[in-house]
This record gives sequence, C-alpha cells and structure tokens, in this order.
Amino acid sequence: GLPLLKELGCSGNNFVTGNINSLRVLKDTLAVVHISLSRHVQGNFMDLADFPGLKELDLMGTSVTGDIRDIGEGDFRTLESLNLPKGVYGGKGYEFQHISDAPDIAMAVKSFKKQRPSLLMTSWRASLSEDSPDWYGLDDEFDEYYSESGLPSPPLYVRLVAAGSRVGYRWETGDGEHPCEVNWLDPEPDRESSDYEKYIEQLRKIERQVVYRGFHEPPSEEAFNIRLRNFMNM
Repeated sequence: GLPLLKELGCSGNNFVTGNINSLRVLKDTLAVVHISLSRHVQGNFMDLADFPGLKELDLMGTSVTGDIRDIGEGDFRTLESLNLPKGVYGGKGYEFQHISDAPDIAMAVKSFKKQRPSLLMTSWRASLSEDSPDWYGLDDEFDEYYSESGLPSPPLYVRLVAAGSRVGYRWETGDGEHPCEVNWLDPEPDRESSDYEKYIEQLRKIERQVVYRGFHEPPSEEAFNIRLRNFMNM
C-alpha cells in the first residue's frame, strides 16, 4: 500500500476503474486528489468530506455523483480548490431537465459559494439537458449559415454573475456569449452601503452584455428562430 501518499493524480485514463471510497485508507495523508477524464471512476464525493488535510479535489470527467447541498460546515474543512463533475448536483456541467429547475440549482451553488467564499470553483456552469422537453437546437435551415458565420446557438446554459456582493444567474450560450437578463438571487444593496458604488459600476457592465433583452430565461424555439432569420436578413 501507499499509507503516506499525499498527492494522487490521474487524468485521461479510462482504464482506471473503482470507487473513490477506496481512498479512505489514505484519509490522514491525502492533500491533493486529481482524478479527471476517467469515466469509469465512481462513488460519492462526500466519501472524502472528512479528510483532515485535503486541499484540492478535482473529479471532472468521472462518473462520481453526489449533491453539494449535503456539504455541511464541518465537511472539507481544509479544501481550497474544488471541481466536481456533472453527475453531482451543483457540479460543473450539471444537466437539469427543465428550464424551471434553473433557480434551484443556481441558488444551491450560490449558497455553497457564500458558505465557502475563499474556495476556488473555476468556470462553473450548468445546462439544460438535451433530453429535456424544453431543449431545442438550430433548425436545419440554419445549418449551412451556422458553419460559415458562427451563428449563435440557443442560450441554454446557466452561469452565476455578481455585481458587488449581489449574486444572480443568467442564461447564455455554451461559449459564454449572447446572455439573457440576470435573475438576481440577492436584494439590491443599500444605497448608503460601502458596496453600492461598486455594485452600480459592475451592474452597468453586466447590463451592456445582455443580448436577449426582456428575456430572463431562454426564448421559445419559435422566438429564437425569428431572431435568427432577422439576423440573417440584416
């Protein structure tokens, strides 16, 4: 065995199999766990929650599951960096079934980030599953034009945005472009607060980015196609 192992790294190896709970024999020594792009690795990420010295956990591209809402104040106490796969509720790339699910998943991630403000969670996003009855793609009529000019895809991805201390989420395309209006999860800061000036400055920047004005969630497929036809005829 490797009872003194402090760092474990494995990336892009689909020959690796097993359950991450087997790492519990290294509970007292592991500080870094990077197991990514290894889809046969399974388990629940919470099996590592009580590792006393764990600082970095990256399980992207594995089949690990779980729910970030299960993380309590005493869990992952020393963690500095976290990347969870899409099989985890709240993980990066998590896929949900209905447009109406977006507020709950965004609030779950926002609440976790508020609980752990110093924890690094880079480039978090979630998306509407292609199996969803709400999902749609580009019509065949746009395929040729899309390949030639990079016509925008529907805004079916969700990201968190922040203006000062105020956090919300918005729908946008997979490349982070063509956003809808922000759905704020926090109230506007008080005008007398020290944060207000910074909030207004960042709010204006966010508002200038909005493409789907008046839309706080993706437009219907019909409305999206009308926008594309208008764009092509400009």
